[in-house]
Amino acid sequence: MAKSYQDIKIADEQSLTNPQEYLADIPARLVSGVLGLMGFVTACVVGLLAGNPGVVVLSRALLAMLICVFVGRLLGIIGEMCVREYVERYKSERPRPNKPQQLVDLDRANHEHQEVVDRFKKAA
Repeated sequence: MAKSYQDIKIADEQSLTNPQEYLADIPARLVSGVLGLMGFVTACVVGLLAGNPGVVVLSRALLAMLICVFVGRLLGIIGEMCVREYVERYKSERPRPNKPQQLVDLDRANHEHQEVVDRFKKAA
């Protein structure tokens, strides 16, 4: 059974209220959360394999989690800044081409025609 992708809408800069906030801070939070959990699990497993008491294992695991969350947040912010800088440079080096004048005229005529049709629908 083939999937239909007609209902998927691609978010562009005109449809977003503020394109700079689109997915903002998600990579930093995601990286910090994943790295924090990995630090916690790793410290728990290593502590249990070493035969340490439970209190020591959990206290070291919590400390490792806090450190990894902080490091993950920094890595996420740095990665996000690098991606934003690359995208801005890419957009500045490859600007959108201007529409041909015939297409602009056709769009304007289509818009005027639609306004006339709307007025007739309201009057009817």
